[in-house]
Amino acid sequence: MSLLERRPSTLSAQQVDPLSWVTGPFVPLVFGILILVYGGAMAIVTLPDVVHPFAQFGAVALFALACLFIHLATRPLRPPIGWAAPVIALLIGSCGLVLSALGYIGARFTIEVWWAPIALALVIASLSPYLPLRRILVLGFGATIVSAPFAYLAVAPQVPFWGAVSIATIVVGPSVLGVLGAATFSAVVVRRMVPMLERRSQVLVSLDASRSEEAEGEERRRLAEMSARVVPFLDQVARAGVVTSRDRVLAGQIARQLRDDLVARSNLSWLDSVAETDRVVVIDPDRLAGRMRPSQRTALRALITAVLETPGADTGSVLVELRGQPDGSTAVALSLDVDLPEGRRIMHLSPYYLTLRTAVTDLQWDDVRHLRFELPPDAGTNAT
Repeated sequence: MSLLERRPSTLSAQQVDPLSWVTGPFVPLVFGILILVYGGAMAIVTLPDVVHPFAQFGAVALFALACLFIHLATRPLRPPIGWAAPVIALLIGSCGLVLSALGYIGARFTIEVWWAPIALALVIASLSPYLPLRRILVLGFGATIVSAPFAYLAVAPQVPFWGAVSIATIVVGPSVLGVLGAATFSAVVVRRMVPMLERRSQVLVSLDASRSEEAEGEERRRLAEMSARVVPFLDQVARAGVVTSRDRVLAGQIARQLRDDLVARSNLSWLDSVAETDRVVVIDPDRLAGRMRPSQRTALRALITAVLETPGADTGSVLVELRGQPDGSTAVALSLDVDLPEGRRIMHLSPYYLTLRTAVTDLQWDDVRHLRFELPPDAGTNAT
């Protein structure tokens, strides 16, 4: 199903608004730096009172590593992260919480200034732009449930004057708040963006109905070529006033040439027409481009046009390949050859990527040059 056919709770902020989250990977980096500064400072402050001084520095490193791992997994225009990457990141962060707790065994421990639960909450929050609401709740609470008992058992004997409930609240509270904050953030962004995307037809004009000056010029050129073949012959017959056998043979040859040209033109799909005038290479042996809905054609053509309008785009800048799948769906792959720096390419193409994402299924952009998506079996049978 396409993006807008899914429930809001299954969409992440990055999926519904990738343009705003082009710099999204800096979110975990910022939280990682904050953990390094805050955790490192607290580890230094408590250094004289602990029996295992290097445990706190090791915990700081684990929390920072978790944020760095999230940053690498959420690079711009990479496929949306699934379960594996956040699970690994939260396992690393949970190990940091437990290691920090173990480091305070035998020490004079002031639990109310313990930094590690806050660091785990920051790791959970760094996932908020990239995970749907449901996944944030499952993974965030899962990490808390797995790590909090071990941390509690390690620090509780070291804390005087505090009851079990108070200690448990201090251990678990920051992580729970981090989960709820991340979930709220994701839900608010998605619920505000989805209605805007559903109203996109109010601002998009179908590019299938419009013709560029280049396309109109190409059409006039073809018409002039046909006229150049037919008009002189008809003029000659009209002047002679007699149709000879030679004229009949020549008329048949001209008719066959015109028929072959018209048949070839009628067999072109809309994508072939784009390729003829806009320097696009199309591989569509089964003529599957005609199965695309008008909204899909509009979004894909807009993306292709945006690529061709970038400086340095030349002949063959875009390769489009369509292949039928055993289940009846159509796999579409695009290769873009653009020489702009990565940052400028992302900013230039992201709006068109967002529009295409709302119209197709399983859209993936491995890097800035290779894009793939699928047309479901019921995509329709639009005329070409």
